[in-house]
Amino acid sequence: MDTFRGNLREINSLNQRGGRMLSVVDLIEDGTLDVAVAGWLLARVAQGASFLCAAGPGGVGKTTLMACLLSFLPPNERIRTVTDPRAIGAPAEPTCYLCHEIGAGHWYGYLWAEDAAEFLALQRQGRIAASLHADSPREVEAQLLGPDVGADEADLAAIDLVLFMVRAGARRRVSAVFEAVGSDTPDFRRAVAWRRASDDFALEPRRAPERLDESTELVARLVAEHVRALEDVMAAVTAFYA
Repeated sequence: MDTFRGNLREINSLNQRGGRMLSVVDLIEDGTLDVAVAGWLLARVAQGASFLCAAGPGGVGKTTLMACLLSFLPPNERIRTVTDPRAIGAPAEPTCYLCHEIGAGHWYGYLWAEDAAEFLALQRQGRIAASLHADSPREVEAQLLGPDVGADEADLAAIDLVLFMVRAGARRRVSAVFEAVGSDTPDFRRAVAWRRASDDFALEPRRAPERLDESTELVARLVAEHVRALEDVMAAVTAFYA
């Protein structure tokens, strides 16, 4: 199976709500994030960023957000859902290792305790993507570095982006995105903030990634043309990398 179809299958396997998996255009039209933030996220994923999507309560949309970011992967990078980190050898191709949720549930793609720590260590040979229940970088650190998981500090520090979501009434919003500073110990600085009073987003990253203008133009075009189907978004992203 080619990488495109395999990745589409892996992303759709995250679907917990039935119907089709929502795309970045759906999220922008719903106000979950805006074009500028989505364009910046596409540019950061294109740079090879690993990412965590987090929210304290369930049902806020962290898994849908993670699926959106997975649709931004380069077309030659395979998504591999991890069920046993110890069984993974050196990859033969660029790989994004996926954990559906870092948590104690006994469901497909869930990892916890030593398995979760080993999953984070897979960044040494590829990028990772995962969701978890947390509302702040401090809660993420407490959960992953604490005794239940016991991850290595350097592995947590290597995660490039941590995204948080909130639900305010009927609205679901990306409330904040934090960037790793780049040290051997976890240190995350806010790059995106949702302003509740005005219901808009402030984008203030440490530096602009390469091709930011192009990625933002692509997202704006997808929204203008109402390209909502996930496979169509992925096809447009493939052309972006070409």
